[in-house]
Parts: sequence; structure tokens; C-alpha cells
Amino acid sequence: MSVGARIALVDDRSTASNPCNLSVQPFRFASHFPIWPITLGVGLLATGAWTTAKPALWPLPAVFLVLNVLFWVRVRLRFRHGCVNPATVVSTSPFTLAVFTDLTTCGGNYPVIKIQPHPTPRGIRFSVGDKCATVAMYNGDGNAEHWENFDPILVDCATDNRSAIEQVRQSIPVEEWSGLEAGLKAIPKPVKFGLYPLSRPGP
Repeated sequence: MSVGARIALVDDRSTASNPCNLSVQPFRFASHFPIWPITLGVGLLATGAWTTAKPALWPLPAVFLVLNVLFWVRVRLRFRHGCVNPATVVSTSPFTLAVFTDLTTCGGNYPVIKIQPHPTPRGIRFSVGDKCATVAMYNGDGNAEHWENFDPILVDCATDNRSAIEQVRQSIPVEEWSGLEAGLKAIPKPVKFGLYPLSRPGP
């Protein structure tokens, strides 16, 4: 595995079954997830200003510069090497997604659906039932039977390039869309935020 993929993914043994390969537009991403970009950016500017008055403080802006670089490298690598998963909009107020993936780490099956709130993509009108693509990173113990959780983000929040977004969406296999549709029917209604393991297919 490349160094970039190792930084982007949780574990050296992790490989995305369907890597996203999407170029991120930093300002669009930051407009949807502003906390860390603003915090790190303000920290860099503030410590830089302090250093002009007290040059001995130069390590502080250096630290914030490194943190900024690492943050944006991580974001770019997420959308380059992270795994594409199918999602559907289950509510627009608040904006909520249902995302399907297989958390297995050992070649078996551990299908789940995650119901989660998500920032509403700017400049795009979604309706309940609309299909969309997300890219996720996984967390947990790579030596276990399956990952503990995953963290999907809509590709629409990383770029406004409709052609690139549609290309990512079209890369999702039909069986994963079917798994999402069937899994949603099995989840108790009304849906609540959380991770829902689904019944595994037989051998």
C-alpha cells in the first residue's frame, strides 16, 4: 500500500474496495465542515501575528502551519483513497442520510446501515429518497472480525463538479444499492440515528 493510502486509511491492511479518486475543493469542504479549518487557520494567523512582536514565539506558528498541512493532506487523501458507499436521503429537516457498507475486515460479510445527520450540501436541492454517494474512513481494530464504525461524507460537500460527482455515484455496484434498499426496509420505523447491523447472507 502507498504511503498516501496508509495515511488516509485506518490500518495498513485496509484497502478500499471502491476508492473515491475525487479531487477536493478546499473552500467547498470548509464551508460544510468549518470547525477545524477555521480553528487551525485562525491559530496560524494569530500566532504569526504574535511572532512579529515576539520573534521568540516562532515555534507556535510553525506548529500551526504543520497542523494545517496535515489536516488538508488528510482531507485530500480521504477523498482519494477512502471507500465509496451508497446513501439515500431519509430526511431533509434535519438533513439525514442512510449509508450502506460492509464493515468486514476478513473477507466475510458484516453489512450495516448508518443513519446519521449530515450538513446540507450547498447549492443542491435534495429530496427524501434521492440516491447519493459518500466516501468513508473506517475505525476500529483491523485484527477483529469487522470494523467498529465508519465515517461517511457526501462527495457533494467536497466538490461542485457535477460530472465528477456523477462518476463517483455510477461507480457504486448495483448490489450495494440493493443492499441499502433492502436494509432500510428492515430498520425499525421511524428511523433513529445509529449503526444498524443487517442480517448476513448465507454461505
